[in-house]
Amino acid sequence: MPPFTPKLANILLVNIKVERLNEQLELHGYKPVLVATIKDISEINVPYSLALIHENVITGNGSFSPEHLYFLNNNVPTAVFIADPAHVPATIMKFLTASTLEWVYSHEIESGLICSRLDKILVDSRFNDNFQLLQQNLWEKESLKKEILLREQVLSHERELNANIAGSIASGLIIIDLKGNVIMLNENARTLFKLRSTDYIGSAFGKVFLGKIRVVIDDFLKKVLSGSVHHEMKKISIDDSVIEMAFYQMRDYGHTINGVLMLVNNITTQENTAQQLYRAEKLATMGTMLSGIAHELRNPLSVISARAQMALAKESWDKSWALKNFESIEAQTCRCATIINNLLDFARYRATQMSVHRVNKVLDETLTYVEYQNSFDSITIEKNYQEGLVIFGDHSRFVQVFLNIITNASDAMNGKGTLRIKTSSDDPGWVVVEIKDNGSGIDNKAKSKIFDPFFTTKEPGKGTGLGLAVVYKIIHESGGEVWFTSEPGNTSFFVKLPTGMNRHE
Repeated sequence: MPPFTPKLANILLVNIKVERLNEQLELHGYKPVLVATIKDISEINVPYSLALIHENVITGNGSFSPEHLYFLNNNVPTAVFIADPAHVPATIMKFLTASTLEWVYSHEIESGLICSRLDKILVDSRFNDNFQLLQQNLWEKESLKKEILLREQVLSHERELNANIAGSIASGLIIIDLKGNVIMLNENARTLFKLRSTDYIGSAFGKVFLGKIRVVIDDFLKKVLSGSVHHEMKKISIDDSVIEMAFYQMRDYGHTINGVLMLVNNITTQENTAQQLYRAEKLATMGTMLSGIAHELRNPLSVISARAQMALAKESWDKSWALKNFESIEAQTCRCATIINNLLDFARYRATQMSVHRVNKVLDETLTYVEYQNSFDSITIEKNYQEGLVIFGDHSRFVQVFLNIITNASDAMNGKGTLRIKTSSDDPGWVVVEIKDNGSGIDNKAKSKIFDPFFTTKEPGKGTGLGLAVVYKIIHESGGEVWFTSEPGNTSFFVKLPTGMNRHE
């Protein structure tokens, strides 16, 4: 069953017009009843259980008298609202000290404690001597006990419900207030960060979390206080684990920021699976490249072999002839080494390294991997580069992205056509790469599935179905976007990547 929220009572507000106070009273279960002066109380035709009077009423134009408050306080609990605690007039303080009246301050509205104070005043007043004299029958006393018991049950239920929610969340849950103190930490978070103690509530987060965790929490808390960020995602490597942390601003019912909420998950298995996916797709791409590379290696090796045989067959060498032969052999050897090194660089596994790269240079490097393939012999490549553009991310992954798209374009053109590559930027924070082919296009039925893992339109044995799925994953992990437009004879893939200028350091 949902928690029961009773309408507790009507609260009389005399000369108090504070919108946020009204909101808090309504949310807490009280209904505010507004009047301008004490004299207007006689016009009220609804019962009220507590009266809150502005300090200006006491120091007004003579319409107030102590008798008014005396009789009012004997009918209902009454308190005085102090607008500015630092400048309480001596007359008011003298009067309050001599009376049995309670008083509350405006800052209790800002801190959210005003309703708790009114609860206490209401409950305490109902037990004082004046209130007991007015409550002569047992039924009313029992009703008061039931009301207090109901309040305790509601609060107890809310505390239990919050604890159950926090404990049921599969993620680690951490809540920190704006002062940096931990106010909630569920069991999953304790387990994830190997925290032994269970008594962290109220402790500064810097004493609970150490190393990288403390740094990223402190960083986001500063961003929240400055108002620059509402939410953020972070991946952190701790020992052999990869931890994903989602940070969110916390706001109260008045939309005021009052803390930071973090959801924490161990994504080591997912990251390992993703790495295996990248490597599997890369190996499949290498398989396509190898026949072209073998063909390309045959030419320089033939030259080297021919030069060596000529040298062996010659009975005597003159210096210029020998120098010419050795220079030719060295040049062809260097060519072979370049081809093999490019292949090794592409195949080699490296940890992700985020940095700034010249996008035109990355594209030109990618093209060196396909220039040896027979499928590109009859393909014309046209470049339309905007100079000076940079992208932020991992170099090897960007090469993998562009290689996949370019290879797919070659397949769509059946090894004959024009491939156009364009780089541009209309926003200092972003670069757009367009790779366009004049091939057969993408079938309408396939468009919605083109980025799905293991989906391929190629014949069995000619495609893994991982290429564009890997492209999609890499681009989104890099903070970018990828999309396409396609019709017969005109297909363009667009890759939008950050330059690094839009990062929050």
